[in-house]
Amino acid sequence: MMEWDLTPLYPSFQSEEFQGDLKKLEEKIEDLLKWTEKELSSTDNAAEKVAEFLRRYIDIEELFDLLGHYAFLTMSVEADNEDAALYADKIQMIGSRLTPAMVRFERFLASLGSLDEVLTTDIAKEHEYWLRKRLEHARRLLSEKEEGLIAQMKTTGGYAWSRLRGTVTAKLTGTIEIDGEKKELSINALRNMAYDKDPDVRKKAYEAELAAYPKVEDTVASAMNSIKGEYLIIIKKRGYNDPLESTLEYMHLDRDTFETVMEVIRENLPAFRKYLRHKAKLLGYEGGLPWYDLFAPIGKFDKTYTIEEAKEFILSVFKQFDEELYALAKRAFEERWIDYTPRRGKRGGAFCAKVHPLKQSRIMANFDGSFDGITTLAHELGHAFHNYNQRKESILNATSPMPIAETASIFNEVLVIEKTLPTVDKDAKVFILEKDLSGNTQVIVDIMSRFIFESEVFRRRAEGVLSVPQLKEIMLQAQKEAYGEGLDENYLHPYMWVIKPHYYSPDLHFYNFPYAFGLLFSRGLYAMYKKEGDDFIPKYKELLRNTGKYDVGDIGSIIGIDLREKDFWQASMDGLKQEIEEFIALTS
Repeated sequence: MMEWDLTPLYPSFQSEEFQGDLKKLEEKIEDLLKWTEKELSSTDNAAEKVAEFLRRYIDIEELFDLLGHYAFLTMSVEADNEDAALYADKIQMIGSRLTPAMVRFERFLASLGSLDEVLTTDIAKEHEYWLRKRLEHARRLLSEKEEGLIAQMKTTGGYAWSRLRGTVTAKLTGTIEIDGEKKELSINALRNMAYDKDPDVRKKAYEAELAAYPKVEDTVASAMNSIKGEYLIIIKKRGYNDPLESTLEYMHLDRDTFETVMEVIRENLPAFRKYLRHKAKLLGYEGGLPWYDLFAPIGKFDKTYTIEEAKEFILSVFKQFDEELYALAKRAFEERWIDYTPRRGKRGGAFCAKVHPLKQSRIMANFDGSFDGITTLAHELGHAFHNYNQRKESILNATSPMPIAETASIFNEVLVIEKTLPTVDKDAKVFILEKDLSGNTQVIVDIMSRFIFESEVFRRRAEGVLSVPQLKEIMLQAQKEAYGEGLDENYLHPYMWVIKPHYYSPDLHFYNFPYAFGLLFSRGLYAMYKKEGDDFIPKYKELLRNTGKYDVGDIGSIIGIDLREKDFWQASMDGLKQEIEEFIALTS
C-alpha cells in the first residue's frame, strides 16, 4: 500500500472513539478552567496543586494530540475532506479555551517564593525543566487586560497582515517566453525553474520573477512594516532589550552559544565563496556566480528507484549504523506509517508527525523515484527515530527547541549520502556532492544574509517606516555581505524579502539562524560518530531522548561537549569544507 494507515488513531470522524474523545476533551478543559479558577487563587498546598495541574494538563494534551493529528493528517492528503477541515477548526477552537487556565497557572508559579518548594512530587521533578520554562514565560506576562488586548489587536494587526501577504504572493504570476511562446506562470513555478538544465530558461525565469514583484511590493512592504513594528512595541512592553533577546529565549538558546555559532559561520564564509566561484567557472563565468545559477545542476544522476528499491536501500544503510534505527524504519514501512506518492488533493513537500499517545509517527512524502526522494524519506525517518527515542517521555518533555529539531533528520541524510558516494560513477558523485553543497550554501550563507537583513530591518524600523527602495537596498547589502565575491553583484535578488514567508510570522522572528544551527549541530555530531564509531551511538540516542529537557547550550553536556566553545562547531564546518574540496578536485 502506498497510503498511510490512520486507523490506529481513529476509525473515522463519525466513530464512537473520535466523538467520545472530542467530548472528553471539551469536558476536561472545562473542568481544568473551573479547577484553576478555584484552586490557584492561593498558594496553600502549592506542591500538590502543581502536581494536580500537571496530571490534568497531560491528560488534555494527550487527547488534543491524538484528535488534532487525526484531522491534520487527513487534511494533508485529502484537501477536499470537509469533515477533516471542520474538525481541525473545531479542535483548534476547543484547544484555545485552555489559554486562561495556563495563564492562571503561570501566574501561580510566579507568585511562589521559589519553584523549589513545589519540586517535591515525582511528577513535578519529572517536569522541572518544563515548569521553569513556564515560570520564565510568566515573568514576561503583562496584566490580564493588556494580554487580552494584545491578543485581540493582533487578529486585525500582525496576523491579518501575514495572511494578506500570503494571499497576494500566492496569487502572484509572471510572464516568461519559452520556445517562442509566452506563458503566465505562478511565482513558485518561475522560482522552480532555477533548477532547470537549460541556462536560458534559468535566466529568463529569474528576470520574469523580478519583473513580477513590483505588482505586490507596496502591499508586502506594508506587511513587513506592520508586523515588525507591532513586535517592537510588544517586546518593549514585556521588558526585552531587543527582538533577538526575545527570539533566543523562545528557542531556549543563550546568547553565548548563539554568538559562538555565528562567529564560526562568519569565519568560514570564504570556503563557500570559493565553492560558488568554482561553480561559476564550471558554468563559463569569469567572476562570481549570477543568482539565477545558484541551483544550476552540475553532473548527472538519472537513476530512478521504485518504492521497494528505496526501502531496501534505506534499510541497508540504517542497518550498518544501528539495529534500532533499522528496526524502526522497518516498522514504519511494514505498519504503513508512510504516505508515499503524490495524488490529487494531497499537499506538496514532506513532513513527519509525532503521534505521541500511540508512540508512533506518520510520514507524508511525495516520492518521485529520484535520489532526492530517497534522502527525503531518510530525513523524515530521522524525525521518526527522534520521536521513537522520546517515546517513554511525558508528552510535555517529548519536544525539541527549533535549533535542534532537525538533528536526527539531517544526520540520516548524511548517512545516506556518505554510503552512496563510493557506489556511483564520477558524474553521479559530482551531482550528489554539488546538490548537497548547494543546499548547505543556502543553509549557511543565504541564512546569514537573511539574519543580516532582518537585524537591519528591526534597527531601522525602530526609527520609522521603511520604503520599498530601502528594503531592497537592505536586502542587496545583506547578500553582498554574506556571499561576498562568490556571487556576481550585478545579478543579486533585491526582492527576497517579498517571497520568504519567514519574515512575516507575528510571533516568531529571526526564523532563519535555527536552520544553520541545526545543520552544524547535526554535522558536528556526525563528525563525532566518524571519530568514535559505535561508542558514539548510545550517547546520540540519550541526547535525542532529552532534547525537551535541556536548554540548547547545555544539551552538549550529555555527549561531553561544550557548545559555547568553537571546537565542536569548527569540526562541523571542517566536514563541509572537506566536501567543497572534494567537489573542486573532482571537477578540476
